[in-house]
Amino acid sequence: MRLNVVFFARLKRETGLDQLALEVPEGSDVRAVATQIEGQLGVSLRGCMVAVNEQYAQPSTRVQPGDEVAFLPPVAGGSEEDAPTCCDVTDQPLSLQAADAFLVRPPYGAQAYFVGTVRSPNAGKKVHWIDYEGYAPLARNVMQGAARAAQEQFGDLRVYIQHRVGRLHPGEASILIGVASPHRRAALEACDFLIEHLKVQVPVWKHERDESGDHWVTGQTAHDTL
Repeated sequence: MRLNVVFFARLKRETGLDQLALEVPEGSDVRAVATQIEGQLGVSLRGCMVAVNEQYAQPSTRVQPGDEVAFLPPVAGGSEEDAPTCCDVTDQPLSLQAADAFLVRPPYGAQAYFVGTVRSPNAGKKVHWIDYEGYAPLARNVMQGAARAAQEQFGDLRVYIQHRVGRLHPGEASILIGVASPHRRAALEACDFLIEHLKVQVPVWKHERDESGDHWVTGQTAHDTL
């Protein structure tokens, strides 16, 4: 059976491929697909997470003909106007004004924001730029899931999440999280919950240029790996 295999970040560069049409035996699971790719392309997938059809999956997940299987190195993070959440991945500058326009409504008396920016120096070295690469469909699903989890835990909320991709320089915003709630404490706690959740869940990778050269920023995993 044929699968569409997708690579991101260092895997894309190591294989020289964005995606690959792969024939695998019927009944294969993700681990078997990974083993076949490692043998065919000479790349190590050890420690990578995997998504099947834009949802995180386990190594034991069986694949079906036509599935999209994405291999994800450890990660370093649109809705209708009247919907309670707005989640997106964008290559455009992030805007607090846009978040404010989405969040501020008469029933919501409190808004809390988190903005993450590129830091320099980092680990004692001057940072020139960071290239952010993301798996946008899965990232949006993860953001929406995080927003739902926050709403379940903290009650009536409006949630705004945007992550930027592309090349960013020190001082530029890479992630913006905003929460509106009827009450201050829920807004503050939900905002903290979201950034802690997203920093290990959202499939975004960072390729950094500092004074010592280029390198991938060491990532984290929150799902079963190969």
